[in-house]
Amino acid sequence: MKTHTFSHTLQSCVAAIGLLAVTSSSRASAENLSGSEIGQLCTLGSSGVGQPGSVICKDVMTGATTQTAAVGATVAGPGGIAGNLDRLGKRVLVTNLSQGAVLFEIVGGQLMSPVMLQTGGEGSLSGALSDRGAYVLTGAHLLFFPRGETTATSSQSLLVADGSAAQVTLAGGHAYVSEKSGSLEAFSLGKDGNIRGGATSVAGVPAGVIVGITGVGDLVVAPIAHLASNPNQSTVPVVRGLGVVQIVPTKEVAACWAANDGGEACVTNPGSMTVSCGQVGTNALTSYTSAAAPLSGDTVFDIDMLDMLVGILGKSNGAPVLLSYSRTKIGGDFLSPLGTFQLSGVATATGAMLLPAIQ
Repeated sequence: MKTHTFSHTLQSCVAAIGLLAVTSSSRASAENLSGSEIGQLCTLGSSGVGQPGSVICKDVMTGATTQTAAVGATVAGPGGIAGNLDRLGKRVLVTNLSQGAVLFEIVGGQLMSPVMLQTGGEGSLSGALSDRGAYVLTGAHLLFFPRGETTATSSQSLLVADGSAAQVTLAGGHAYVSEKSGSLEAFSLGKDGNIRGGATSVAGVPAGVIVGITGVGDLVVAPIAHLASNPNQSTVPVVRGLGVVQIVPTKEVAACWAANDGGEACVTNPGSMTVSCGQVGTNALTSYTSAAAPLSGDTVFDIDMLDMLVGILGKSNGAPVLLSYSRTKIGGDFLSPLGTFQLSGVATATGAMLLPAIQ
């Protein structure tokens, strides 16, 4: 296991539900963004947990609402889950729903043709798409739905299954699941996508609170928000297969949610109100900038990346907001703000997802 030392400060990730001071559309120059890279930033919003929810998307530059799509009642609020909006190619998977999960087709940048995936009465928390189908995480199980099927063909129990399940992600022939009580587990996948056998605990992961994780090729970036040995400290393990290959210490606090695109991974740190980013090589993170961008306020949640865009879900004065950033593909891990947008009439939201612009 390789350990890299980069410098380190705190707060609670799951409890990071403070207020974020909003500047209305604090926009940076977008000269470096081509028209094809301007898009939409979406979240799952509702009037409250247990109430009907809709995927709400906004233009990343102007904050104008571009589309909404009703999906059903939600089961969790922000802070406890990750990856409840997942995009792959022309498909979008929506979880955090009391009745199954919803699969959309992207047509001209719009969410079309919703299909309900049946979870046997369990609420869905997180999801991940592959070329072979969809993986849906509930509080107790991981389910696999082949493409074109609405019922699961394989299901396995989680290691802990105590209600703390947070996210599922895919990497290197495995599905990985984080449970906030401290478990990172791996499920082996068959060539047909089905889950083969039960969960295996990933070796070498420091004990602590895990929320968001992201799969990058054969690797998984799995931030530990609060180490059990020191709840005021975070660290960022990188996993391959069933073991840790690198641990990246970080000075940032409450490293909670993660995403990747184009060979770079970013992590939101609500405790220190920053975003950290680093380049991902074949075997490990090859760089890591602890404060790739400062975030005004107190709370951020889920994150997504697409081309030169980074989108983040935050909170301001008790209401959710969406924050958009641009990044450079050549050298450096720093981000530039594009806008901060309020969600009118939405009391709670989970997930962040970037989509291409409406055509």
